[in-house]
Amino acid sequence: HGGCGVKVTKEDGVIVHIEGNPDSLTGGTMCSKGLSSIQHVDNPYRLKYPMKQVGKKGTGKWKRISWDEALDTIAEKMKAAIADPGPHSIAISQGTGRGYNRYTMRMARSLGTGNAITPGYVCHSPRLGLYALVTGYGRLYCDYHGWGGEFPKTQIMWAKQLEISSADSEMCYWYMRSLDYVKNLIIIDPRASAYATRANLWIQPRPGTDCALALGMMNVIIEEELWDKDFVENWTYGFDELRERVKEWTPKKVSDICWIPAEQVETAARMWAIDTPGTIQVGSSLERQANCGHTLRAITCLMGLAGNIERPGSMVSWVLPDTGLIEDFNLELPITDEMKSKIIGGDRFKMGATRTCNPDTMVKKLLAGEAPIKVWFSVGGQQIVHMANTKEVVAAIEKVEFMSHTDLFMGPMAEAADIVLPSAHWLELDDVYDMHPRFMIEAHNKVVDPPGEAKSDAWIFNEVGKRVVPDKWWKNDYEMLDYQLRRGESKEGGPLTWKEFSEKLVSGCWGPDQVYYKYKTDFWREGGGFPTPSGKFEFKSQHLESLGYDGLPVFNEPGESPYSTPDLYKEYPIVMSSGFRQPFYFLGQYRNIPWLRSFMEFPTCQLHPETAKLYDVEDGDIVWIESPRGRIRQKLRTFPGIKKGVLMATANCFYPEEPAQGYHGIWISNPNVLTSNDHLDPMYGSPDLTCLLCKVYKAKDEELTEEVFRSEEYGFVPQSEGATEAKGEKLDRIEIKR
Repeated sequence: HGGCGVKVTKEDGVIVHIEGNPDSLTGGTMCSKGLSSIQHVDNPYRLKYPMKQVGKKGTGKWKRISWDEALDTIAEKMKAAIADPGPHSIAISQGTGRGYNRYTMRMARSLGTGNAITPGYVCHSPRLGLYALVTGYGRLYCDYHGWGGEFPKTQIMWAKQLEISSADSEMCYWYMRSLDYVKNLIIIDPRASAYATRANLWIQPRPGTDCALALGMMNVIIEEELWDKDFVENWTYGFDELRERVKEWTPKKVSDICWIPAEQVETAARMWAIDTPGTIQVGSSLERQANCGHTLRAITCLMGLAGNIERPGSMVSWVLPDTGLIEDFNLELPITDEMKSKIIGGDRFKMGATRTCNPDTMVKKLLAGEAPIKVWFSVGGQQIVHMANTKEVVAAIEKVEFMSHTDLFMGPMAEAADIVLPSAHWLELDDVYDMHPRFMIEAHNKVVDPPGEAKSDAWIFNEVGKRVVPDKWWKNDYEMLDYQLRRGESKEGGPLTWKEFSEKLVSGCWGPDQVYYKYKTDFWREGGGFPTPSGKFEFKSQHLESLGYDGLPVFNEPGESPYSTPDLYKEYPIVMSSGFRQPFYFLGQYRNIPWLRSFMEFPTCQLHPETAKLYDVEDGDIVWIESPRGRIRQKLRTFPGIKKGVLMATANCFYPEEPAQGYHGIWISNPNVLTSNDHLDPMYGSPDLTCLLCKVYKAKDEELTEEVFRSEEYGFVPQSEGATEAKGEKLDRIEIKR
């Protein structure tokens, strides 16, 4: 989920070394996840052949089949569903984007279904949709580059650890380099991140109250008349209404709600408004809350209030490379009114469920027998792990008549499938990688062959697509790559081809070619302005009002909190967040990579030492974390850098070494056993994954009965017949001693 330039050394056809490419835009930097890729490629537990389930789902009984049988079966199931009850009965899903988002969406649209399932509603899609109310196509990025002659003077890192995890906005390298020029660094996080000690100001709000903090900062800026007078007067709409809305949000009120000193609200507001230009890096933790839409709207208004839009060193919508917007590959196939009418959740979540379904609503409807999903085509991702309320998610998935899943390893989602397809690793394929900042694309160049019969995601999508809707797909995947690059120009003139691009490595628009202050030019509209109904930056969104939402940001308490559910708070007196990430994992990934797993044997949770003492638990204990929906066990680490009364749990946990029965241990440590899918954001349908209530107590020795608590080794995957090896091929374990 990055895009770092990489150099790979090969000897006798085998990868022996991986390092960052110093000549790339990421300057030779790489994270532990990228460097560990050598253990992906050579991992004996890779899926190598197509398989079909020959027992009940979740029992681990598999039979190897041919690619033709697998693909033909999937195509036949899709064709039957299209015939009756219709294409809307097919769901197409993916995990976090690894450059194949466009294939997922093209597959859905080519089949005629709007029921695509992505983790976007809890990760990045709300930002894209709400930033689109400013820029038209959903991009506002932090200008860490200095291309316009200025670096950010004030930087806010809001619920984000860009230094260790996730490149859904900018790359860590660019951010770290820009800190050499920063005057004010503000960290907003209940838990100390790596840069909290470097920050001028570190604010620890109660999880789920970030919207209140943003409203309070705007109150200070307006009361003290610190807003950007020129930008607000000439280029914005709805300022007077915003002024009235934030009037009640005094620092004292914010202090009471967020559990922070009132002085911090005032200090942050003054830094942001006075020392410009500035950037706000927003983390996906804010999108995993049932008030995410208004939270992001409040933060966007905060950007506009200080004039930190489109000026060098502020929030910028980057100019695209000459190859164009990569999503045009799927956007060229329109969503018809008929497709929109059948999107699950579309009638309720009018910002989030316009092009994809709302997964939590789909779960509820599957359980109630109201969702007509007959075929689920899954590529990557662990919906069974990352969605709220695991008990309901498992029950819903098991109700689907037919599911296929594509992955590198056997995991929880694969165990729920009828057919599993083996996927190639990024070092084993040719493809176009689309960087999230969208000012450049890169070439994935194949280094080694994939194991067995594993294939690239692009190849799999194309093969299934051309079996069902051949007029929307290509003869082969290389023709498909040429098509995606066709708007770029070859050195000889004519369209850019994959062959030339694979040697070029990158295509983009950076440095002096980038355009700032687009609203002062004809870039968005003739005569200048923003691509909005008013032609201005809208504090009060007319588009949101047209959908029935409040055009101004509104604070709402989480579905479970000390104030919205005070009686529940008496029984579950700790505020829990499941947004705790580590530099060696990415969500549900990498727990079967020995180098990375060695950093964290068990998923860990964190409590302040005083909070731990209050509940009679100690550092190193295996503890129960319990909510009204269930309980899990994680290893406790006491940490003075976390807010008192708050627990941070490692997200999206399963154990590859646990058996298929129980879906590889998803009930042991996964926080989504605890989360609720009853409280959803009105705009995007996002659940409260990072703000709920829990209690904690020590697990007894006799309660630690699973293999993971008894074994002296970890990181292996229980073998299933035909799952990873060819007939007669012996598989050795990769083992790491505890």
